[in-house]
Amino acid sequence: MRKMTKLIYAIAVVAITALGGYYYVFVYSKNHHRNVQAEKGLVIQADSLSAAYQANEKNANVLYLNKAVEVSGTIVSIDKNQEGKITIILGRSDSFSNVSVTLISTTPISQKIGETITIKGVCTGALSDVIITEGVVQ
Repeated sequence: MRKMTKLIYAIAVVAITALGGYYYVFVYSKNHHRNVQAEKGLVIQADSLSAAYQANEKNANVLYLNKAVEVSGTIVSIDKNQEGKITIILGRSDSFSNVSVTLISTTPISQKIGETITIKGVCTGALSDVIITEGVVQ
C-alpha cells in the first residue's frame, strides 16, 4: 500500500511540474514580454558601443547589458536569420567588431547598405560583435 501511495505522489509531482513548465513557456512568457520601445534607451553610436566592449567587457556589461539602447550607425550588411527576422550589422566594414541587431519584425527595411540608421533594442552582450535583440527602426 505504501508503494502505491508513493507512486501516486511521484506522479502528481511530475504532473504539476510539467503543467507549470507548460504554463510558463507557452502562456506566461508570451503575455509578459518586456516592452523595450516604451523604455527610455541609452543613446550611443555603434562604433562607441563596440569600442566599449573591446576596451573592457565587464564595465560595458555593467553599463549596457539587458538595457534598452538606441544605437545609430552605418549599415554594413542586411540579412535574415533562421526565423526569417531581419539582422543588421552596424559599424564599419573594416572593423573587427561591430553591432549585430536582430529586428522584431520580418518586414524588410527601406534603408540600404551604407546608409545611417537608428535602432532601439536590448543589448545582450558581446561575442565577436555586440548583440542587440528586439530591435525596432526608429
